[in-house]
Amino acid sequence: MSGVWNVPAAERAAILREHAVQSGSPGKDLSDLELLNEAYESVLREQIDTRDRYMGLLTSLTGHEEAVRTAAVAALKEDADHYAKYAVRARMKPFDALLHRAANLPDRPNLGQVEGLRAAAERVRLELKDAGPAEDVVDPGDARHILRTLRHVVGVLGDLEGLDGSDVLRLVTDALDRGPLADLFTVADQGTPKPVPPLPQPTFAGPDWAHAHRLWTYQPERNGAHVKAYPLGEDWYLDLWSHAGQLLAFGTVPETEVAALAPALTARAATWSHDRSDYAWRRFTDTAQATRTAASPPEPSPSAPAAPRPDDARVHAATVASPSRSAAQTAAAPMPPAKPPPAPAVASASPARRR
Repeated sequence: MSGVWNVPAAERAAILREHAVQSGSPGKDLSDLELLNEAYESVLREQIDTRDRYMGLLTSLTGHEEAVRTAAVAALKEDADHYAKYAVRARMKPFDALLHRAANLPDRPNLGQVEGLRAAAERVRLELKDAGPAEDVVDPGDARHILRTLRHVVGVLGDLEGLDGSDVLRLVTDALDRGPLADLFTVADQGTPKPVPPLPQPTFAGPDWAHAHRLWTYQPERNGAHVKAYPLGEDWYLDLWSHAGQLLAFGTVPETEVAALAPALTARAATWSHDRSDYAWRRFTDTAQATRTAASPPEPSPSAPAAPRPDDARVHAATVASPSRSAAQTAAAPMPPAKPPPAPAVASASPARRR
C-alpha cells in the first residue's frame, strides 16, 4: 500500500481491490470509482481524526500550562521587586549621604564646612560616574546573558555523570567570563546518562499488556487491534488503533478505568474500522460512559421504614399496655405445675332426690 498514491488511477484501484480481498473488506465488490472514493474518504477521515486527537491533547494541556505560567510570573514578579528595591537603595545611597551633610549644616556655616560639603558633593559625583549609566541598574554587567549561558551549561551537563570536575569548572568559569563554549558538547559526550528510576507499575497492568519506554500497549489478539496508553499528569491517555493502523478512538480517563475500558475499546475496533461516520473522540467518550455505567453497582431498592426503637418512651408505654403484648408475655411466662383435677362428687342418697 506504500506506493498506491504514485500510480495511475486504474492501477491504484487494482491495488486497493487486492488489498480489500486480502483483508476481507466488503470493498472488493465495489466499482473502481467507488473503491477510489472510499480510499479517499478513509484518508480524509484519518487526517481529521489525527488533527482532532492532537487538538484535544493541546486543549487538555491548557490548564497545566496556565498553572505553570501563573507560578512563573508570580515568582518573577517577587524576584523583580526584591531586585528593584535593592538597586534603588544602592543608587540613592550617595545622595542620602550628601543630603545628611547638607541637613546638618549650621545657619551660618564657616568656610571649612562649606568646603567639606563641596568635597562630599564631588565624591558623590565620582561614585555615580563609576556606577555607570542608570540603565545598567536594570541589567548590570549583562547579567541576563550570563544567567542564560549558565542555565545552558547546567542543562547540558546536569543529566550526565562521570564528568571531569576540572572541565565542568572551566566551562562554568567561561560562562561567567563570557568566554567560548565551543567544547561544551565535547565534554558532555565524555559522561554517561544518569540512571532513571523505573516508574511504578500501574494498577491495570496484567495479561495482554506490554510495556516499553513509558508506553503501555493492550493487544488481546496477535496482529489485531490494540490500545496504547501513557500517563498524562494524573490521568492516562488512550489511543485505539486498528490492525491496519487506523486511529479509531482516543481520550483521557483516570487510571482506575483503564483496565475495564481497554477491552471494551478493542471489542468495538472491528465495527469502527468499517464505519468511520462518527468522531474518534466521541466514540471514546461514549464507550467510557457505557463502561462506567456497566461497572457501577445497582442502586439499592427502597426498604420499609425501620421499626421504632424500644427505648422510645412513647413506644414503650404503648407496647406495655397492648393486649397482644400481654398475651405474648403470658404465653412466654413459665407455667406453674398443673393441679390434680377435683374428685367427682358423690351422688346424694337423699330420699327426696330419689323421688
